[in-house]
Amino acid sequence: MKKIVEGDEQAFSVLFFKYLPVLQIFATKFTKSDDAAEEIIQDAFLRVWLNRDKLAEVENVKAYLYKYVSNECLSYLRKKLKEDKVMDAFTNKQPNSHNNTSEEINLNEITKIIAVAVEKLPEQRKNIYQLSRRDGKSIPEIAEILNISPNTVKNALVISLKSIRLHLNQHGITFVFPIVCFFFKIK
Repeated sequence: MKKIVEGDEQAFSVLFFKYLPVLQIFATKFTKSDDAAEEIIQDAFLRVWLNRDKLAEVENVKAYLYKYVSNECLSYLRKKLKEDKVMDAFTNKQPNSHNNTSEEINLNEITKIIAVAVEKLPEQRKNIYQLSRRDGKSIPEIAEILNISPNTVKNALVISLKSIRLHLNQHGITFVFPIVCFFFKIK
């Protein structure tokens, strides 16, 4: 132990290989995973090495190592439990298929109504709107492509969006936030 405290890596290696088999069995039983047990033992011995100055005070080395490994096992199990809860939250949700179907139908209807509204736009506004929404172009990019000012592009988008909103309102569709984010974002 004195050599390990002084930083002798070979002495530490002897300690590691002496206790590895029993600690491996212990960690595997604790975690039910060979891979996790291997990682835990590596982490535990790394901590022992980093805190090797405390080894001079240790009377029972085996108990000391078991303490490190059991603490690492507990940390692993806590982390795994949190991960499992997160996964369960995503996988155990039973979506209401009726609601999803009606939402899909509503979204399809809204998409069709928006397409009709876009078709009714004057040619340049329709072109600007499509470059923005369909192609994902920014206002400066559209201005460069069409050889017009960015203010003209911005004004055309604002007017187009007002026209589309009006068309949606005429069809009984109120302005809903997610739809706004999807269809009407201004870049």
